[in-house]
Amino acid sequence: MNSLTEDEIRSAADMLVAARGGRLVLAGLPAEVTPENTADVQRVINAVSAQIDLPVGGWKTYTIYKPMHPPIYAPIYDVFPSGAEIPASISSGRVIEPEIMFRVDRDLPPRDRNYDIAEIMESVTAVVGFEVIGSRFRSTTAPDGTPPIGQGSLYGSFCDHIANGCIVVGDEIAGWRDVAFEDVRLRMTEADEEIISVVGCHPFDNPFLPVVVGVNRLRRHLGAKAGDIIVTSSSTSFFPVSAGTLIRATYEGLGQVTATFGA
Repeated sequence: MNSLTEDEIRSAADMLVAARGGRLVLAGLPAEVTPENTADVQRVINAVSAQIDLPVGGWKTYTIYKPMHPPIYAPIYDVFPSGAEIPASISSGRVIEPEIMFRVDRDLPPRDRNYDIAEIMESVTAVVGFEVIGSRFRSTTAPDGTPPIGQGSLYGSFCDHIANGCIVVGDEIAGWRDVAFEDVRLRMTEADEEIISVVGCHPFDNPFLPVVVGVNRLRRHLGAKAGDIIVTSSSTSFFPVSAGTLIRATYEGLGQVTATFGA
């Protein structure tokens, strides 16, 4: 696999930062600075993050389940409580998905050895949440008529902080260690209309398992601090919804989360 040079990583990161600031319209990264592997994706994410002066409220971790492509992670900057109105600017398509997330209850700082499973389990609490998908890539032209730069690609899309817009944090899950998550029914509604109803369906069955991977990636870098929310994948993927309607996700017997998108 080819690796990007430091100059190419810097160029990709500068473009993504400019897109975040509205100074550049990107449909995707140009081919010459688009990674071919997740190690380079992580390098781009880190280079973008270094230019963003915002407090980190959590982390999204993701794996493509492919050998020679290690897991990736990206900081989350916007965290809202259940019942919040999500600004329209965060997700132009109002795209949302329900998840079991994990709140870090005590610092897990950088160190030179892995955290073991029991240590991580004792340091986190499961919560019900929403992830709002908010890609900075756009297919529309700029206000001055300039067409967007670049083209869409899988690895390029991951470089945009894995397309995280924000998260919404709902109920804590009491006794989460004893929950058989693969048997829990999830129901998501928009106003009074059901969007999805499934049992289990998380790619790992237990959503805690990717937390172990994520924390042990983070310990090589910045670590995780108390209060951070770790996002590890949805049971359903995402859905576009309307502005102004109440979106509710209920994990049967565990708790719920609600949110509304602004117009």
